[in-house]
Amino acid sequence: MKKTGRYFVLIAGMLISLTGCAGAAGQPDDSRTVISADTAGITGETDSMLRMTFLDTGKSDCIIIETKDHVVVNDAADADDADLICAYLDRRQAEKIDYLILSHFDKDHIGSAAVLLSEYEVGCVLMPEHEKDSEAYQALTEALIQVKTEERRLVKDYSFTLDGIEFVVDAPDEDDYEDDNNYSLITTVNCGETGFLLMGDALKKRTGEFMESEAGEEHYDLIKMPHHGDYNKKLPDLFEIARPDYVILTAGKERARVDDKTIELMIKSGCRVLYTDEGTVTVLSDGRTVTLIQ
Repeated sequence: MKKTGRYFVLIAGMLISLTGCAGAAGQPDDSRTVISADTAGITGETDSMLRMTFLDTGKSDCIIIETKDHVVVNDAADADDADLICAYLDRRQAEKIDYLILSHFDKDHIGSAAVLLSEYEVGCVLMPEHEKDSEAYQALTEALIQVKTEERRLVKDYSFTLDGIEFVVDAPDEDDYEDDNNYSLITTVNCGETGFLLMGDALKKRTGEFMESEAGEEHYDLIKMPHHGDYNKKLPDLFEIARPDYVILTAGKERARVDDKTIELMIKSGCRVLYTDEGTVTVLSDGRTVTLIQ
């Protein structure tokens, strides 16, 4: 994704200064615009092609991606987050989830999946080719059988396009990993000239696999950090290539998994960092501009 001619906007409830991104080589100083919440309508939803919402569910992931006429849910947080997720979908008048992408089977990523399958029409569930002995996984498989939703257990990359928004779901390269987090599906979302990278809980090995793919060679405006801020030795390489302007961490208030090395990396890169424990983060893109609201 080329950065030339792009503008970045951050709304945080009041007018704030934007320090820029040290890793954004060649980006002119005046190419970033900051506006206050009072003028949010200028870059509001009527002009956006993509709305991506990182719900505040504590140390768990639930990302709701909306195009003009379609909805994709990436991960389903914990079981006790079901009411919050459903309330958001209802508020957005979502009648169908076109794709439910479950990055891997930890309970903080699939906890509310069974409820979503029972409460909404789900077109297809994308999952890694893996199984897990847990109550959350059992509830998921039982719900899939009951509602007879199509499921795809990915052994190779899977791509689809909704309203011109391109999704690529990067599948694990290997059949067996020592750590279950490395089964994580990694999802990229491309809207015009803007790109977003959702890393699941990928650890060093899985991050390295992704970087060897075609999608791993791209620039991304925003990265959802893997494993709630846990550091791995491939992250500096990922940041050097991806050159993100924004980073989002799905963390609980204690931020227990946010390593000092992760913080150092983010500071060095100069990226703006948002934590979901400070509130739900909404990202809007019109294909050229990226707007963050928290």
